[in-house]
Order: sequence, then structure tokens, then C-alpha cells
Amino acid sequence: MDLMIKSDYFKLIQEIQHHDRLYYVEHAPEISDYEYDQLYKKLEKIEHEHPEWILPSSPTRRVLEKTTEGFKQGVHAVPMLSLDNTYKEEEVQQFINRVHKLLEKKNVSFCAELKMDGIAVSVHYKKGIFNRALTRGDGRKGDDITSNVRTIRSIPLELAGPHIPDEIEIRGEVYMPHLAFHRQNKWREEAGEELWANPRNAAAGSLKLLDPAEVAERGLAAVFYGLSEGEHAEAALQHQVHELLKKWGLPTFSSRHRALCHSLDDIMEFAHKIEKEREHLPFDIDGIVIKVDRLKDGSLLGTTGKSPRGAIAYKFAPKQAQTRIQKITVQVGRTGVLTPVAELEPVLLAGSTIARATLHNEEEVARKDIREGDLVTIEKGGDVIPKVVEVDFHKRPRGTHAWSMPSRCPSCGAKVVRSEDEVAVRCPNLEGCQEQIIRRMTYFAAKDAMDINHLGEKVVEQLVKKELIRKPSDLYSLTEKDLAQLEGFKEKSIQNLLRSIDASKAVSLARFIIALNIRYVGEETAYILAREAGSIHQLARMTKEDLLHIQGVGEKMADALVHYFKEAGHLKEIKALLEAGVKLVAPSKTTRSDHPFFGKIFVLTGALQDFSRDQAIELIKERGGKVTGSVSKKTDYVLVGKDPGSKLDKAHSLQISLLTEDQFKEML
Repeated sequence: MDLMIKSDYFKLIQEIQHHDRLYYVEHAPEISDYEYDQLYKKLEKIEHEHPEWILPSSPTRRVLEKTTEGFKQGVHAVPMLSLDNTYKEEEVQQFINRVHKLLEKKNVSFCAELKMDGIAVSVHYKKGIFNRALTRGDGRKGDDITSNVRTIRSIPLELAGPHIPDEIEIRGEVYMPHLAFHRQNKWREEAGEELWANPRNAAAGSLKLLDPAEVAERGLAAVFYGLSEGEHAEAALQHQVHELLKKWGLPTFSSRHRALCHSLDDIMEFAHKIEKEREHLPFDIDGIVIKVDRLKDGSLLGTTGKSPRGAIAYKFAPKQAQTRIQKITVQVGRTGVLTPVAELEPVLLAGSTIARATLHNEEEVARKDIREGDLVTIEKGGDVIPKVVEVDFHKRPRGTHAWSMPSRCPSCGAKVVRSEDEVAVRCPNLEGCQEQIIRRMTYFAAKDAMDINHLGEKVVEQLVKKELIRKPSDLYSLTEKDLAQLEGFKEKSIQNLLRSIDASKAVSLARFIIALNIRYVGEETAYILAREAGSIHQLARMTKEDLLHIQGVGEKMADALVHYFKEAGHLKEIKALLEAGVKLVAPSKTTRSDHPFFGKIFVLTGALQDFSRDQAIELIKERGGKVTGSVSKKTDYVLVGKDPGSKLDKAHSLQISLLTEDQFKEML
């Protein structure tokens, strides 16, 4: 009986893997989601009853590991280089000419394939079993994203087919299909979180998540196109590599999305065909990649240091579309700057529907003579941010009028002010302008500032409009009762936000300075100011002359800082934040050789309560210590947080000194 059940178990795994491939790779499912779920539940039941049978390649093994803090680094077997690129046909010809000259032959074939707009990854298989995945990183080493990549269902956990090497590193791209992207953005909008700008950003953000189970819900996919070691017994040519990878069960480009080319005409014919198809593809591309087909020739050509000489990317020009401006509205920013925005007749552009485009400032509108009712050409700058390129004056409706900035703030009605030394028009009502308050509070909570998770612009907007918050210190007195008033906020959402607000109380002085929203002060200068001042009180006391002695601080920034700390309201708010429990950790002005961290090597494991991983690393480095991703005999301390991983076991086996968070604080 057991033998029969065990064989059924193996068949069930193969059946689910078959349907995974049809759904995630071929995009041609044979069964409904419900039928698939029933098969999956059956597999889970068998594995629950017979855990000794569980195979590493089982579909249920995709999400195995606990949340880990951050990512360790891994070294690529062969460096992952980035491609040179061009938008010009003549430069593709120049590339072909260089290849002919360097190889000293004219008879050279090229393999042309899609240039995915995703995240480059390198996946390592050992004896056919999925072993490790790395990002490109700096080309030599990348982030180890193994636990996240194993959740991507289009990537097999075990290779199939003939002639699989004992070890193989395969190059490809992780991306987010359009359907998954739109679904994720809908969820983010409902949760009041900032929307992803494009699928590439969404894929990159997803791969950096600390919880593999959450990554599994993002709907990521992958495509593979290369071997790190170049040649294989069955693939001496690049176009053969795709067939080999397909035999092994890996997702590759379909035959219509690659071409064997022998001339510039062949390459450009393929490029034009793909460009026409581009908007109908279920994923984003930004061009094609042209590679010398014979892999040995590619090796002979070598590299320029950062790019292979045997390949180039031909990128498509930014996509454009025509639509009409229905209205020009004005958005008020966190510093009071008024920005004109074109409200458009919705139009599909580069895979997403565009309904708004920034017009930057009044001067830009006047220069391009943009008016309400105009038919305009829009494009995505860098395929991300929509902008108005030009007006079709021949199709301008009669009776239109030149646009001008309103004399009063559209949010609060205050009379706007114009500065002689800048183009910007501002609303001076800093404390009473609701839109400014929303933008400032959103900025305060941003990742580079106080890093308050679950507090996106939509949530801030609700809090401000319900008059629950007006200034940052109000956040730290919010209660469950307050948050229960927010639309869509249930028990879990309430607790998540309250925990995030509480966790933000431990913050570096540099991040706190960023969060204060002082004009001209960015991330780099905030760190310099924190290092030089040592405390927020000392920074507030500094004169313009003191500030100008700090490298990187100019006249405008010094004036802005002095002006900021002269305002009694600002000082009162800083005091209120500190009294609410915000603790500022200042960087060391100099690295002290007598500090207990100096010269020591740290490894972090588990989640810290009062510090983010980045904050802890920053504090260690400021005091002369180093942080590595893995425990070894050279490790001096392992800082242990909640739910530590296997690093703790290794630390025990090597008898490495362990630090609790409280001990870490004492040593600081």
C-alpha cells in the first residue's frame, strides 16, 4: 500500500510541475485555478502524513526559510557584466565592424533576442538541484537572494533532461508580468501605499523583501538566456543555448523572440518586428540584445572591463503617445512649491494607462505653450515618468487661453509668493496648508527618513483629513481607536502601523535630520552634519560661520539651516519628538581605536527590536567595525535578534561571542 502511495506522490509532483510550466512558462494552462489548488492541497496532505518522502524539488518546498534580516553576498563563478547599448542603427553597424576586425573574419553570425526590462540574476544548480541565486551586484559579487528566487514558480527546483553538469551557473532575468504588476498596484492603492512606478521597480523591490512567503505572492517570473561558463557539449552557439536550457526545463525566449542573423539588415528586421510587438507582450522589454552566436568567438573577443565585446543592446526609443489635456491642475509639494500637472484623457503607453503628466513649472508651460484642450505628445522619460514632449499646434481647439499659475494656493487659499532667485512659486502657509502637511508627513515617514512601514501617502492623507495628525510628533500619540477610524483599517493593519511607528523611535541622527525636511539638505549632507554636530542640539546652535566650515555646506544650505533652527515652532516640534520617545543615535566624529568595535568583525542574525539592520551596520562601521554576511573563524561577534537563523548555530559551533541587543547598546 505504502509503495503504491509513494509512487502516486511522485506522479503528483510531476503533474503539478507540468501544470506550473504550462501556466508560468507557456502561458497556456490546461486546468482551472480551482483544479490546481485541489492538486496542491492533496500534495500537502500526503507530505504532512509522510514527511520522510518529501523531495527537495517538491512544489511545496518553494517557500521554506524564515524571514532573514538583509542579504549576504555571494561571488559569481564568472563576472556578470553589463552590456554597452545604443539607440542608433549605425552604431550597431559599427559594433559588427569591430567584431569582424577583432576576429579577422567577415563570416560572423549573431543571435538576436529580447532585452528584458527586469533584474539580472545568476542561478546555480548543483547535481541538477537548485542551489543558489545571486543578483548582478557589482558584477563580481551580488546579493544572495536564494530564498526569494526559489519562490518563483517558473524556475524549476530540479533540472530535467540530458547532459546536466554537476555544477552549472545559468544567467537570466527576473521580471514582473503586466498582470501581476497591475494586481500588485491595485492592492497597494487599497492599502494606501505608494504605487510602483513600473514592473521593473516592482520586481526589484520584491526580490529585496525579507519574507520569501511575501515574495511568493508577488507573481514574479523569469527567463534564462546564458551559461556563465560559455560553451557546453550540446551548445557551442548562443542560439543553441536557448534550446539546451529549454530541454533542462528552464523558461527561455520563444522561437519567435530570437533570431539567427547574418547581417545588419537581418538584425534590424528582427528589431523592427519586436518593436511592433512590444506593447502586446505580457512583460516589459526595452530593446533587443545582439550577441556573437559562436560562444568561442565571444570568449576570444573578451571584455572592455565592464562590458563584453561580443554583445551589444539595441534599445528602443522611449514610447510616445498622443492624447488631449483635459485640465491643468496644481499640486502643492512638501516645501510649498506649486507644480502644474496635466490631467489627460487616459491613454495606454508602454504597458500602463497614463492619466497625468507633470509640467514641472510655470516657465516650462510657457516655453512649450501648453494649454488646456491641447493635443499633446507624451512619453515616459526613461520609460518611467510621463512627460509632455510637444503640442500639436495644428490641432489646437479655438478659444484656448495661455495658462498661468494661480495667485492663491489651490489647497488652502493663501496668496502664493514668487522668489527672485528661483523659478518656483510657493504657498507660504506651511502650518495651515493641508496638502503641504500631507506631503511633509509622507516624507517624514519615508524609508530614507524615519522609515515607518505601512504609512504611505494614502494613509497619511486620511490621518490629516480626519485631523488626527498635523505634525510628526502627533504620530507617536496615535491610538488603536484613532486608527480604527481609517477606511479599510482592521485589527491587523492597525497593529502593523502602531508597531512600525514604535520601531521608528530608534533612529540615527542623520535620518532624523533628513526627516526634518530642511531645504537643500539631502541624504549625504545629513550624514556629514550629523557627524560634525554630534547632536541635534549642537546642530541647532551652530552659526552660519560654523556651518560654512563644514565641507559640503554652501551659502544656501547654511542660510537654510540657520533659518530653520531660528523658528521657535521647529524647536518646539523637535522637543516634542524627543519627549515622545524618539532616540537619536549620533555617528562618531572620528573612528576611535579604543572603541570595543574597532577592528572587530560582526555578523547579524534575526530581527532587532530598536534598530533596523541598516542602522546597526551604520553604527558598527562608524566605530571602526566591519560587518560580513556569514559566520567564520574570523568573526568576533554575532549580534542576535529575534528569530535568529542558522548563523546562530554556526556561531555556537565555532564558539563565537554572542551579543544580545541590550549588550550591543551598552558597547555602543
